[in-house]
Amino acid sequence: MTDRLKSMKRILKVQDGIKRMADWRLAEAERERAEAAEAGRALAAFIDREMLTGPLATAAVAQSGRLGEREAAAVLRAEAEAEALRDATARQKLAGRAVADLGRAERQRAERKDLERLVEAFAARAPAEESRKD
Repeated sequence: MTDRLKSMKRILKVQDGIKRMADWRLAEAERERAEAAEAGRALAAFIDREMLTGPLATAAVAQSGRLGEREAAAVLRAEAEAEALRDATARQKLAGRAVADLGRAERQRAERKDLERLVEAFAARAPAEESRKD
């Protein structure tokens, strides 16, 4: 195996790790978004059920606003993580194709060398066989 193929395989392993981390970060961002949305729904249901008034209603509305901001930030983070995952996947596929191409080229080179050796061995035997016929 050539050094170039070895280094491309190491790069592919790194790209696999980067993609795995991007998957985890996206899952975490989606979980945060879902938690924020659920907290907002729970607060809205509480406000509707309790018919809050006065300072408690003000606090509930402020909390609702904070939960809305948290959910919006989580949505933006999830979108950014999804984009990062797409980029990581593209880089991983590119590295995988490069490894496959280098491996194929190395196999072709080895086959060509083997064929050249066979042809040279056959060519070396051919004159020896002709001299025996005489």
